[in-house]
Amino acid sequence: MGRGYFSIAGTTKFDAYFRLITVLNEYGQIVDVDNTEEFSDNNKLYKCDLGAEVEAGGEVCCGAPVGAEGEAGGAELVSNAGLDVDICWENLRWVMSLSATEVEVERGGDQSVVFHVVLLLLIVSSLLVGHNGVKEGASVSEEEDKELGKQLELLNKPAVKTIQTDYGDIIDCVDFYKQPAFDHPLLKNHTFHYQMKPISINRGTRYHVSPKFTKPISVKLKGGGCPVGTVPIRRLTKEDLIRERVASRITPLEYYTPGAHNAVIRTRADSKKKFFGAGAIISLHNPHVDGRQYSAAKVKIQNGPDSIEAGWRVDPSLYGDTRTRFFIRLDAGQSHCFNTRCPGFVIVKSDEPLESIFYNVSVPGGQRFIMQTYIARDKANGNWWLLDGDNYTEIGFWPKRIFTGLGDLANHVEWGGEAFGPPGSTTPPMGGGYYPIGTTKFDAFFRQVNVLNEYGQTVDVDNTEEFSDTNKLYKVVDRGNVGGQYGHYFVYGGPGGKSTQV
Repeated sequence: MGRGYFSIAGTTKFDAYFRLITVLNEYGQIVDVDNTEEFSDNNKLYKCDLGAEVEAGGEVCCGAPVGAEGEAGGAELVSNAGLDVDICWENLRWVMSLSATEVEVERGGDQSVVFHVVLLLLIVSSLLVGHNGVKEGASVSEEEDKELGKQLELLNKPAVKTIQTDYGDIIDCVDFYKQPAFDHPLLKNHTFHYQMKPISINRGTRYHVSPKFTKPISVKLKGGGCPVGTVPIRRLTKEDLIRERVASRITPLEYYTPGAHNAVIRTRADSKKKFFGAGAIISLHNPHVDGRQYSAAKVKIQNGPDSIEAGWRVDPSLYGDTRTRFFIRLDAGQSHCFNTRCPGFVIVKSDEPLESIFYNVSVPGGQRFIMQTYIARDKANGNWWLLDGDNYTEIGFWPKRIFTGLGDLANHVEWGGEAFGPPGSTTPPMGGGYYPIGTTKFDAFFRQVNVLNEYGQTVDVDNTEEFSDTNKLYKVVDRGNVGGQYGHYFVYGGPGGKSTQV
């Protein structure tokens, strides 16, 4: 068993071992497992030495000589904490069984199988959960089930019409006045209507893209979308809520969280400037993610505790798949959520739902696919509008009244990539999945990076800086303003992979 000999005073230098042994407790939190005992059903064959807690987590060294005779047995760490970890340990024993080899060496008369097994922090949880971050067949208590049912009733509004997309999403066409945004306590006595448009926004220059290099992607619903007076909202399921609940216990809804990494350009902290908005043309990609990892590209504006974002995202915890999707995010007051998960964003466009899938993504050296995203403040009333495409189509808006900091202009803007891996795991690729080489033909990019200045004019953003919190994982290279179709552009990305344990 293990490396083929009895453990040597509990040292991982020689012994087969398990380290960073953890469980998900009854609250779904990853914790060091306590209240355990060593167990071997035959100490003459196999021994297990539970070592003291060292640095980041406890460890246990196990092993046995090859060829020892006797009845079948095994050594394991047994939990007395009342948690369901049987499946986990069975899987771990299976992993160890893969180490059997014919390579043998002499040591004090004992034969030894040479093998080294390193288990990362989240192997336990990854064995307990499915690909999308939820344990297959996971059950909830009757009380939790009722709570989830109430939450679904609140989020899924009555549909005037239902549309099923080619990729399996169900889109409900909801009466404009019954959409989730108006559950916000500060929007109870609103005067908004479905024909609303910005009153005073500088939409800037229209940048027509050459089909030779890039191709804009449409996320419109087929058949003309939803009827007049209704808005499209992706229907949520109980599985969506369970998956998000599990993920939120590891990834708090408030930014920032351990395990999240950014490679962006941003306005400098010492800048005295204020902004009416920002935007860019963003290349579309589909980086590989697993479990609770995510990878995204975004435009973000902020003032104090308030921030709003828009871009694309690959996030199985949020969506239940690994497709590239359109997303928005709101952080204001008690609202910290994506898309329409909490009230605040008022949808006006009837044929372009949030969370839509981008069918096509860029291929290095091949066709480049893009999205165009802008966030702009209406000078007349302070509402923040989400605009899409080279025609600056209005998708919806965040009302001024739900903000404190962004009740005024923004004082911070950033553009770029974000990737997350739960602490103790690895981080996924960002952008195109490799370090930028300096060309938009191969690299993930943002181009026509611009802001609306304090006068509401669309200008090239200056006084910015490159920022990556870990250059070993992800890089960003600002190419500045080169004019033409590129304007101010930068390239970014990286393979990820390094442990994010903190």
